[in-house]
Amino acid sequence: MASRPAALAAAAVAAVLVLGIAVDAAASAGRIHPGVRVDGVSVGGMTVEEAAGAIASGATDVLGREVVLEAGDEQWKITAQEVGGSVDATALAQAAYRIGRSGNVARSVKERLFAWFGAERVALRVRVDDAALDGLLDAIDASVGSPAADASVEVVGIEARLVPAKDGLGVDRVAARDAIARALASDERVVRLDLVPVKAAVQDEGAQDALAAAKRALSAPLVVRYETSTWSVEPASIAKWLAFRRAESTASADSVLECYLASDEVSRTLTPIVGSVGKPAKDASFKVSKGAVTIVPSQDGLALDAEAFSKTALAALTGDGERVVDLPMRRVEPEITTEDAKQMGIKERIATYTTDYSPSNKPRVNNIHLLADALDGTLVPPGGVFSFNETIGPRTAEKGYQEANAIVNGKLVPQLGGGVCQVGTTIFNTVFFSGLPVVERHNHSLYISHYPKGRDATVSWGGPDFKFRNDTEHWILIATSYTSSTVTISLYGTDPGYEVSYTTSDFFDLKDYPVREVKDPTLPVGTRVIEEKGVKGRSVIVTRIVKKDGAVIRKDTFKSVYRPAEEVVRVGTKVVSSTPSTSTTTGP
Repeated sequence: MASRPAALAAAAVAAVLVLGIAVDAAASAGRIHPGVRVDGVSVGGMTVEEAAGAIASGATDVLGREVVLEAGDEQWKITAQEVGGSVDATALAQAAYRIGRSGNVARSVKERLFAWFGAERVALRVRVDDAALDGLLDAIDASVGSPAADASVEVVGIEARLVPAKDGLGVDRVAARDAIARALASDERVVRLDLVPVKAAVQDEGAQDALAAAKRALSAPLVVRYETSTWSVEPASIAKWLAFRRAESTASADSVLECYLASDEVSRTLTPIVGSVGKPAKDASFKVSKGAVTIVPSQDGLALDAEAFSKTALAALTGDGERVVDLPMRRVEPEITTEDAKQMGIKERIATYTTDYSPSNKPRVNNIHLLADALDGTLVPPGGVFSFNETIGPRTAEKGYQEANAIVNGKLVPQLGGGVCQVGTTIFNTVFFSGLPVVERHNHSLYISHYPKGRDATVSWGGPDFKFRNDTEHWILIATSYTSSTVTISLYGTDPGYEVSYTTSDFFDLKDYPVREVKDPTLPVGTRVIEEKGVKGRSVIVTRIVKKDGAVIRKDTFKSVYRPAEEVVRVGTKVVSSTPSTSTTTGP
């Protein structure tokens, strides 16, 4: 039995120890125990929030330091930022706070004692972004490794053959990820990346079923049937359908190669063959006559269901049964249905305008008619902006445009699509009187008297454009019509109730035209013939006022500045000589 004095001494030591623990616990209540460090950052005595801030600040320098990666004979220098490296400062602060606070008393006492002597240290942990790191490792593999190649099937002509798998060499991804994360958080800044064999995902045995399926598919024609019609598809066409992809195996961990039919290629081959049984969908359209508009109903279409066909055809091609497939067709809905058209609000004429021209210039008349046809039926959505050039596109010979006079750099010259400004001027005036906002309009460089004064509009592909905005709540339809000497453009929709008035100024800033004389040896001296009549330069302003319910909602000023048009005069230089009369005298 222990002596009484010894027992008392032990009790006293225990009491002191308990008292010390209690005092220590009270001193660090709500704070991290003194002496605790997170990597090189002292966080003792801090709250979790204060520690998180200190850790985040201290980690900035660590994350900014370079790590050298070595693989093969090459090196790569990276920082944490390049691989999405980050530190969870809050989690590290919470780990530091838990030191000395475990449920085990003995362990807690031990941790607190060690903390006082600076022996409790939480290691810094850096997390990396998987996608960023994979991108880096892919680049390293491409430089010092060799990629693995899956076993595949190659179709040449109507023969299918196996392309064997090829194993490769690449970085050990799991080991590299751990090693890089550790290096980013430590003083060891060099990481050696080992290259290990990389097995192809699809081995030769995993491609055998796909190879067999391809061979069966190419072994004979396929009969396609629809009602009373049949078509035979030869192996050469079937070969274009065959495609292969990696699939997961249900029997092993390795992937397998799967044979399938590419629906795009199926559609490309079959659509011309079965065109007689299909029909395109027709959008609802609008018909105008004498200012009234009606809806031409839409029609559903019928087209090959290439995806459904691909599935059933694959079974017929690779199975042991009859190589006959019924052609699956699907309904094709038009982009604009009859109901869509009804909701557009195109029910009345908003504005119309007609300009005339000479019917004698056949190429110009041809171009005007082509342009009007291209505009006819154009739809402008609510809030949308119409562009003449974007709608019409380039004026090319392939589209049927011919050369006719057009103003280029202030001169009339033959140009493909000449006459376009007749249509441009017509639609500008239609929009002008509709009250809709004009976004872009340009006058001709020369004054043309047969266009409305100050209300002409020039357009050119790659140059000036005409644009207007549909500021109504409904769609707008552009409708055109023409004769051999007139073109009419109308806008249909829901009348916004705009009232349009305008004023046209007198011509001002008049400028004389220059005169250029051209010597003509075929004309007698003193003769002057005007080949091209000059036109004075001038300016004019048209002001449009648009009202609704009596209030002005828009006031537009269209200023046109026309340069002078040179007058060309042919001056005669031919000298006309007179023959003197002669007489002959004879002797007696």
